[in-house]
Amino acid sequence: MFTRRNVLSCALVVALLGACVGAVAQPGGGREGMPSPEMIAKAQTLEVATVAQSLSLPAEKSTKLADAYKAARESHMTAMRGVMKPGERPDFKAMQEVTQAETAKFETAVKAFLTPEQTATAVATLGTFNRRWDRMVLTLDGMGLADKPKAEAMKLVMDNVAESGKAMKAMTDSTDREAMREQQQKMRENLDAGLAKVLSADQSAKWKAETAMRGGGGRRGGPGNGPAASAAPEPMPAAK
Repeated sequence: MFTRRNVLSCALVVALLGACVGAVAQPGGGREGMPSPEMIAKAQTLEVATVAQSLSLPAEKSTKLADAYKAARESHMTAMRGVMKPGERPDFKAMQEVTQAETAKFETAVKAFLTPEQTATAVATLGTFNRRWDRMVLTLDGMGLADKPKAEAMKLVMDNVAESGKAMKAMTDSTDREAMREQQQKMRENLDAGLAKVLSADQSAKWKAETAMRGGGGRRGGPGNGPAASAAPEPMPAAK
């Protein structure tokens, strides 16, 4: 029998895992709402730049980090396609195992040129393979922000991604899914509040509309289409 707690539990699992596999449409999406390769590449560049800046990495190491992240994202997507079968119920345990394995591979790669502390920061953010991060940085990038507020906003989003990654790990040991859902909601509210200090009122409204997450099977959102309405995993883009 489905209870309210069961429904909330499933919704949270879908939302958290969906963040790793392209759960929400993004600006510049391609066929069937999926992001175009160009937009994915741009998002990755923005994400690496934010992490590299937070670590004060020199240009050479920033380039190495970008290359490692690009390879890790491609490897993760390929591995996810192997466990997400069309027409079948998502195997969340298998999805978790894939992400954990790919994160470990990414960690090994960046250890070769980053310090242990730098590696921990890179893995806690880039190693989450959070596709919602893509959408968030592309939304901010499209606002035409000056360099300083843009950097501040990107850093706030990066910190939120790290927090969400920790919540994802904690979820595997927690049985209180409603508390986890509330935690996710609180983190999102904190992010919105932080960005409200950096963005204008109109920009804040656009941010919320284009990055909103809603449970249920509503329509996908995007610029000009209203809030995103589904947190459920979507099919992976076809291999190129």
